[in-house]
Amino acid sequence: MSNSSKPRIKPTLPVYRVADQLYIQLPGKCVEMADESHAVETFVSLLDGTRTLPEVRAALKDSGTDLPEDEIADAIRKFDQAGLLEDGAAETGLDAHHLERWKRNLGFLENYSSLTTSKYALQRRMRDYRVVLLGLGGVGSHMLYDLVGLGVRDIRIVDFDTVELSNLNRQILYREEDIGRAKIEVASERILAYDPLLKLDTRSTYIGCAEEALAVVEGRDLVLSAVDMPKMQVVNWINQACVRAGATLITGGVDSRRIAYYTMIPGVTGCVECWKADVAERDPVSAGLSARKTEWAESNAAEPRFPEDMSAFGALVTLYTAHVLAEVVRLATGIAPSTSQGRLMEAYFDDVVPRESERWSRRDDCPVCAHLPARSAA
Repeated sequence: MSNSSKPRIKPTLPVYRVADQLYIQLPGKCVEMADESHAVETFVSLLDGTRTLPEVRAALKDSGTDLPEDEIADAIRKFDQAGLLEDGAAETGLDAHHLERWKRNLGFLENYSSLTTSKYALQRRMRDYRVVLLGLGGVGSHMLYDLVGLGVRDIRIVDFDTVELSNLNRQILYREEDIGRAKIEVASERILAYDPLLKLDTRSTYIGCAEEALAVVEGRDLVLSAVDMPKMQVVNWINQACVRAGATLITGGVDSRRIAYYTMIPGVTGCVECWKADVAERDPVSAGLSARKTEWAESNAAEPRFPEDMSAFGALVTLYTAHVLAEVVRLATGIAPSTSQGRLMEAYFDDVVPRESERWSRRDDCPVCAHLPARSAA
């Protein structure tokens, strides 16, 4: 706790008394303190974000409780460790418009704030995160709205497709009147109407090789890939591009009745090539199936979709988006560890319970990422 800090019980935490007990309500649990003399209640009332530690001590003394400063500091430290406090003197670094627009975000981030890390700093990390969203279909259209709602301000969107009637069971950016229009054009209109202050970079392009993928991911902190054509090759190109650009990649998708996703961080996790090599050693049957699919896709370029791609259910698209956007928040802010780093996570519609399906590590012989210096996760 710095000398300038002004401890405040977090505004979203109810404080109440029942008989001789004082309670502070946290999400899913409650801090209970015996307080027959009301001394704790007085102390808590002074933690309102207007007083430094010496000022809290002086106010306590005026109320009839004279305690050494180190005891008060220890009590404040314990309150902070319990997740009860934030710094009332923290600079917001946000203008009035965004303080109001992101007010409910700040209420959520308050759960992870403390005397040393403010909810405003966490929201600014979201604001400054540079994201590229590849694909504006079912997953991409949900993600675009949610990214902007989270407070991400610098977004590049990439798509080459047009709106079709069959898109409208899940692709929430579009209407029937948009059929035949370029998705990127419609998406730009809708999302800028939602937030006119958004910094939006649009790229109407098809990714057909690693160099084309690199051109759209360079300069980004995070790549959210929601493209699936050409089916078996595009993830390899995006993986190579992200490794070269040093950008974190989250990708996966909706596979009939399940969702699956994973996170690749260059220099921290193994890349897609590492994963494929692991599978080839551990599960030659799966590796052989993947190879045959790749051969089929390469020899049927005019019909690049597999039969399972014809299933796209809105509830699963929403579920997938929720899981991945939670990963985005964890990565951008650091409030919790990533759950899909170097892991394929999956959940089936039947019970929607997330499970680890596969795990892999960096390989020293990987032709794509072995040259990268190792680094720790942020």
